[in-house]
Amino acid sequence: MKVQIITDSACDMPEEKQKKYHIQILPLYVTQDETLYRDGIDIHPDEIYRKMAEGVVFKTSQIPYTDYFECFEAYAKKGQPVLYLSFSSGLSGTFQTARLAQRDVMEKYPGAQIGVTDTKAVLAGLGMIVEIVGRAAAMGADMESLIALSERCSKHIHHIFTVADLEYLYRGGRLNKGTALIGNALKIRPFLIVDPNGELKQIGKARGEKRLLKMMIAYMGENGYDMTKQPICVEHAADLDVAEEFIKMFKKAYDNTDITLMTVAPVIGTHLGPGSLTAYFFDEPVE
Repeated sequence: MKVQIITDSACDMPEEKQKKYHIQILPLYVTQDETLYRDGIDIHPDEIYRKMAEGVVFKTSQIPYTDYFECFEAYAKKGQPVLYLSFSSGLSGTFQTARLAQRDVMEKYPGAQIGVTDTKAVLAGLGMIVEIVGRAAAMGADMESLIALSERCSKHIHHIFTVADLEYLYRGGRLNKGTALIGNALKIRPFLIVDPNGELKQIGKARGEKRLLKMMIAYMGENGYDMTKQPICVEHAADLDVAEEFIKMFKKAYDNTDITLMTVAPVIGTHLGPGSLTAYFFDEPVE
């Protein structure tokens, strides 16, 4: 029996690819005051970013233990192997919670095959890993091979980010209030990455959007393999114009048109804010 691939809603992946590789998505949760929404089911990106622009503050919470237990148990009961690809443990406690549920289900069903891996990735970076692993699973790869493949992908995926409003990084504890206020006043945009530990890290900054985009594109050329050919992903949070400008500059620099454009998942977009831009690539071939 083929291994079922599961991930969470911090993963951005085109819907047609989710269907093609039979990927199951477990939703994280978004809250507005006392109202709880399942990410991607009860509330969607356009609505969240519109409300954020109006001043609404959203909070997020990880997938609860019971959701993991019930999901893993359902596959254990029918004897189907399952591999959960978690978004970065450096950004959320989802991985640790999934591991607890994995342990408990396997104690209840000793013959169950349940894998749980920490991808150290998020958004379309996670989506790129899920697609590669999902394709291998569809071709019949076993659990051990799929885990090894996901770990290889995790070591070589790169995430780069910028945000338009530093207030959101301040709210998330990434900046102090004074730095956020001064940065916004001077139109300073930070250059952020997800580091090898899966944590968000600032590596530079620039005054003005275009200068920052040039910095990001140069970084891709310095750290990626064959940027003229490899597929990349670009995402935006309610700012299609900045994404299109980035893609235009990227195409000019590398003559690469293999680009997937998506919208940042709300569960992460609430921490980055409207106007955010992200891009993802590998530093060596992984398949």
